[in-house]
This record gives sequence, structure tokens and C-alpha cells, in this order.
Amino acid sequence: MEVRLFQWIAPILVLLILTNNVLRYYRGRTDLRETILSGALWIGIALLAIFPDEISNFIAEILGFKSNTNAVLFLGLGLVFFIQYRLYRLQVKNREDLTKLTRSVALLNFQDEEESTQ
Repeated sequence: MEVRLFQWIAPILVLLILTNNVLRYYRGRTDLRETILSGALWIGIALLAIFPDEISNFIAEILGFKSNTNAVLFLGLGLVFFIQYRLYRLQVKNREDLTKLTRSVALLNFQDEEESTQ
């Protein structure tokens, strides 16, 4: 098996990113779920870099693709769309929470103004 440059660089970068994720968890900037999910994603990327042919052929066989490259691209594209959908849902939830908070503050301010005028 020929070892290519990216098979050395990717795992080193993944180790740095994983270390950063763990440090962010201990500092309280992320929760355990986010740390575990991002860790699993980065470990998967490192494994794909170390064993590209074995993993891509396995993915192609599971998904029924003839080409391992198409299988990996399709899986990656699906993952990107899933993450984009999750981010959209978080944005909608944040917008709804902000609207509720704004209404509550407006009602409190209105009540305070009414009490001060009486």
C-alpha cells in the first residue's frame, strides 16, 4: 500500500481539531453531545484518509454504487445537506425564541410604564 501525503496530514489535523473540541468542552463552550458527534465525524474523516480504498469500496457496496468515488461524494453531499437542514432548524428556533423574548420584554416595559403613570 502506497502512503500518500494526505494520509499523514489529515490524521494530524484531525488530532488537533479533536484536541480543540475536547478543550472547548472542558471550558463549557460546547456540550457533550456536540463534542461526541463532531469527534465521530472527524475520526471518520481521519479513517477515510488513512484507508481510502477500503472504506470507499465498503460504502459503495453498502449503498449499491458501482464507483467508490461516487459513493463517497454522494454520502458527503448527503451529510452536508443534513447539516444545513439542522442549521436551518436551529436558526428558525432561535428566531422564534427571540420573538418570544422581545414580546415579553415589551409587555414588561408596558406594565412598568402603566404603573409609573398611576
